[in-house]
Formats: sequence, structure tokens, C-alpha cells
Amino acid sequence: MVEVALLPLELIGIVILIAIFFSIIAKKLGQNAAIGFILTGFILGPFVLKVLHPSDPVVIAFSELGLFILLFYLGLELSWREFLEAGSSGFGLAVIDMLACTIAGFLLSLLFGFSLIFSVLVGFMLFSTSTAIIAKFAIDRKLMQTPSAKFVLSIAILQDFLGILLVVLVTSSSKNGSALDVALTSLVFAISVFVAVHQLSRFVEGWMISNKLGQTEITLYALGVGLIVATIATMLGLSAALGAYFAGFALAETQAGRRIKHDVNFMRDFFLVFFFVGFGTTIFYNSGAILQAFPSVETLLSIGLMALVLALVAIAAHFIVFLLFGSRFGLNREDSVSASAMLIPLGEFVIIIATAALLVVPASEKAIVPVLAFMLIIFTVFVFEPLYNARRFVEKVLSFIPSLFKEVHHSQVAGHTSYTQRQLRSLIWNLFVILCLAWLSVILYSKLPTFGVPIPFVRQVNASLIFLFFAIAPFVHALIAFKNLLKAMHSRNLSTV
Repeated sequence: MVEVALLPLELIGIVILIAIFFSIIAKKLGQNAAIGFILTGFILGPFVLKVLHPSDPVVIAFSELGLFILLFYLGLELSWREFLEAGSSGFGLAVIDMLACTIAGFLLSLLFGFSLIFSVLVGFMLFSTSTAIIAKFAIDRKLMQTPSAKFVLSIAILQDFLGILLVVLVTSSSKNGSALDVALTSLVFAISVFVAVHQLSRFVEGWMISNKLGQTEITLYALGVGLIVATIATMLGLSAALGAYFAGFALAETQAGRRIKHDVNFMRDFFLVFFFVGFGTTIFYNSGAILQAFPSVETLLSIGLMALVLALVAIAAHFIVFLLFGSRFGLNREDSVSASAMLIPLGEFVIIIATAALLVVPASEKAIVPVLAFMLIIFTVFVFEPLYNARRFVEKVLSFIPSLFKEVHHSQVAGHTSYTQRQLRSLIWNLFVILCLAWLSVILYSKLPTFGVPIPFVRQVNASLIFLFFAIAPFVHALIAFKNLLKAMHSRNLSTV
């Protein structure tokens, strides 16, 4: 008889009730509810009650679903235009902030006497803000439409991309160009998914409405698309969470986007509980020895001191960078302080980087990495919400930090663009989309199923059909733009004769 690991329904109920209990205590203490969820996982995990285990299939599945639903919801929350406005203006500030945190963490770790590779990885950890925590915080506080929240979320998405590159750099065998390949694949994937899902969803949505199907079918379709896109992302070596984000991002542009977001709202809160509980079960867990390894008190205190210093330096770096440069990117001092505070909590990618670090750091430092990662998360999450609540006081305390630039108010895209320029942009964009779709089809070629059909070159046929299906619309748009461009140029030539 095959033994199957299952999580009983009554245990799921117990997990939810205990998680709610500890989250209420956390809120009463002025902390984020996620602290209570993580504590629940730690208590129920292999170190205390041994009820849950990090390797339990259902624990893993629930954790991954939590992150999937969150990123999918965030994609639905932000429109294409809002993302461009926040992302384009926030990119430079994000890079400056990440460089400041990395350099500070690197230099401090060297001063503590750690190896070069360990110090670099710690620097990477310091800018790995938790998308899950800040997104839930922004949603609960109804801050999603504020300038600071938009900046922080656009920076968090950029950090997710960069986090993938860092994991590749750490775990790869130092092959030249590997990081560049992942970056290009991420860009091609993001553009292809946005165009393909948006194009397909408009057609499906119209068909469902014409056949008088309800909102339930549309929402189930949206979740199915999100899961497929997330799977394709993993096939390409990317993050499933990023696949979920861009699927939601594309669906946000459909007429049903707002209603889908409303339906997904409860699922987001439910699965996020298990995401944080699942993370809590990994605290002090030694995956190599398959046991829970609690360090000595002396070691714990020394690592705790280092984590505290690193956390304080990272927090200081956020505030200094945003106050110095925030005005250059359209943020006033109040928004700069708010954004800095929201970037404080570290999370998911700290754990990912720490796990990858175990493969490359010296043996003497392997035991330190997971403990340091956990303490960094705990310190930053604990101080995050109180600092945000006291942001006006923090702004007064830091009033001595000058702004290097006068505040710049970014205007919208000019509305009086000439007709020919619009057509040229449309032509270039649609040709670029076709190129991305072709590139993605080539990447997926070896991974596409044959469906058991004994036809020669069946993989080539599948890849070609998929490419042609999604490339038809941008190809037609490109032809129309090219035709209009030629007509406009011809009319201009006649008028000058």
C-alpha cells in the first residue's frame, strides 16, 4: 500500500485558528500580522510541536499557492499605464537604493571578518524587500494608489527580477553570459505573456459574455491562465510568482479585470496565511541533515548582533537615499519617508539567496547563513510597521538630510504627438512583440509536449502554431501602422509638390 502524505482538514482548521490568534496578538503589539503567521509555522514546525514539516507536499503547495495568488492579485491591481509611470520614474531610484544597501552590507560583513563571497551575498540580502509583506500591508491600509506605494511595488518587482539573476549567479558554474541570458529571457517572457494573455482574454471574455456565462467562469478562466503562465515561467528557469504577476497584469486590462480582482480577494488572504506559516516551519531547519539545528547561545547572540547592525544600516540606507534623491524622481519628502519605511521588511528572496549561499560559502560559514537570514527578516519586519506609523516623527528627525534636487513633477505623455510618430511607434512596438513571441517559441520548442501524436516534426508544428496564433494580431497591427505611415508620407509629399 502506497503511503500518501496528506494534511487533514481538521489540521488545516487548527492552523487557521492558531494563525489568527497569533496575528491578533501581533497587531495588538503594533506589529504586522505576518509575524503571527510565521510564529504559527515555527511553533507547529519540526522544532517545537512537529505537527508540520517544511517538506510536506501540502505545506509546499499551500505556500506556493499563497505567493502565486498574491502576485496574481498585484498584477490585477496595477494597470499598464500606472506601472509604466511608476516604473519608469522609479527605476533610477531603485538602482541607487539597491547599490547603497549592497555596498553597506558588503563592507560591514568584511569588517565582521567574513569571506568575500559571504559578504557579497549579505549585501544582496539587504535589498531583498518582502513583496508579500509590503503588498499585504499596502492592501490592508488601502495605500495601493499612493505615490509611495506605487514606487515601492515597482521597486519590489524589479528586485524580484534581480533576485532571480542573483540566484543564477550564485548557483551556476560561472558560465559567461548566464545572467544576461536570464535577463533577456525575463524581458521576452514578460512582453510575450502580456500581449498573448491580453489578446486571448479579450476574445474569451467576449465569447463568454455573448454566451451569457457568469463571472465565476471568467474568474476560473483567469486563474487557469495564471497557473499556466506560472508553469511556463518555471520551464524557462524563471520564478512562477513572476509568471503569475504578468498574467494578472495582462488580465487587468480586460473589462472583467476589476471583477476578477474582487473574486480573488478572499483567496489571496486565505493562501497568504499558509505562505507565511510554511515559511515559519523552515526556521533553524537544516535541509542537508533533515533536522532542526538550534545554534549555541553564544553563536546566536553574535549572529543576532550582526543581524541587528546590518538591519539598522539597511534601514538608514533606505532613508538617506530616498531623502537625497527622491525629489529627483518626483517624490516629496513625506512620500520619500513613507516609501523608505515600506522598503524595510526583508523576506522571500533573503531565504532564497541564503539557500543558494549554502552551496558556495566556506564550510565554517554554512551554519551562520540561515540563522542570519532569519534574524534579518525578524528584525526588519518587527521595526517596519512602527517606523511607518511614526513616519512624520522620522521625517522631523531626519530633517538635517538635504535634498540634492528640486522636486520634479513628471508630466504625462504629450497628447499632441504627430500622426506619423504614433504610427511609427505602433509599427516598431508590434514588430518587437512579434520578435519576442518568436524568441519565446524557440525557447519553449524543446519543452512543448507532442500530445502522443506520431507525426514527424510535431514539436516544430506545435511551436509554429502557437507562435502564429498569438502573432497574428500584432502582425495585422504592424501592417496597418505601416500602411498608414506610407499614406501619410505620400500625402505629405503631394502637398509639398
